[in-house]
Amino acid sequence: MEWRGWSSKLSGTLGLAQEPVAVAFAGALPEGAAPPSGRLSVCQALRQAREGACITLTADTCGCPGGLMNLGLGRLSPEGQERLADFLIRRERVYSSRVALHRSQQTLAPPLGLASHVCFAPLSAATFRPDLVIFLDRPGSLHRLIGLADYWEGGALTTDLAGPACRAGITYPLATGNLGLSLLDFGARKLAGFAEDLLLISVPFHRMIGIMHALDDTSARPEAPAGTFEREVEALGPPEKAHSQGMS
Repeated sequence: MEWRGWSSKLSGTLGLAQEPVAVAFAGALPEGAAPPSGRLSVCQALRQAREGACITLTADTCGCPGGLMNLGLGRLSPEGQERLADFLIRRERVYSSRVALHRSQQTLAPPLGLASHVCFAPLSAATFRPDLVIFLDRPGSLHRLIGLADYWEGGALTTDLAGPACRAGITYPLATGNLGLSLLDFGARKLAGFAEDLLLISVPFHRMIGIMHALDDTSARPEAPAGTFEREVEALGPPEKAHSQGMS
């Protein structure tokens, strides 16, 4: 259970306010995981796990129809789909029309049938190997996490900012293997009461292994005296001026 030891190291190095959340998709209740109890939305489960709780959602205990679909735990009946469309278009005005709503639902297929249990726990307490590790924190603490994720390979990091937190932050990284990023949509902030300065970044387990190795590699750099960074940037020299082609 090496991942349990990651939590304090990540929290200390990144300056996290609270520890990351482990999320796993399972066909049955994993050993040591909390049994399903009560009804919670996905965003509420994330917040409570961030604060120390262990939670398992199933089709019967997922309290949000959007989360139920996005996690692949079940489908809505035709009547339920109509109620959801009316809620998103007429009441909350998330989409302008049924066509816009339909387009948004075609961007990523939910993992229907992948699992019957979705488990959430603080990373240090997770008895199961996580499929995703989710960070809910301030941008200033999370920006280095992005750098660590890109340390070995470089290149661009793709993500999907559209849609609810459960889709952008869980379904997308689960389906693609890429990092997930969510600005925490209005529904997540209303239901779970997330602070305005929080963002969500989720990392697939295989990429967490690379992040932890990158953390070790970059931590070996000696601590520089105050003001060194500014002087090193200045020492890079003035930029070379660009000249317009064809001008005398």
